[in-house]
Amino acid sequence: MKSIMIRPEDILSEAENYKIIDGIKVRKGTVGAALKNASILSSPLANTDEKVTAKNAITELAPVLVVLGMHEHVVWKNPIIQQEIEAAAERLQQKLTK
Repeated sequence: MKSIMIRPEDILSEAENYKIIDGIKVRKGTVGAALKNASILSSPLANTDEKVTAKNAITELAPVLVVLGMHEHVVWKNPIIQQEIEAAAERLQQKLTK
């Protein structure tokens, strides 16, 4: 079997800032932003407002993470995030099967 390696620039060139996948705009930095917001959400140092803002950002990013296929390979330790990703995956699946 031939080994295939995919690099970030194979998906999104240096000149591009986003790509439309299944009708959803996927921006550079989306995965990094999701990880940073996950850290804020689970941080004992974050206050309630920061956690609410981080959770809202994750809810907004969830459909993008799903179209990237992360839900097929990543299980989030935080059950709140996992629930958001699963809900986004279900909504996207319903949208694509209509």
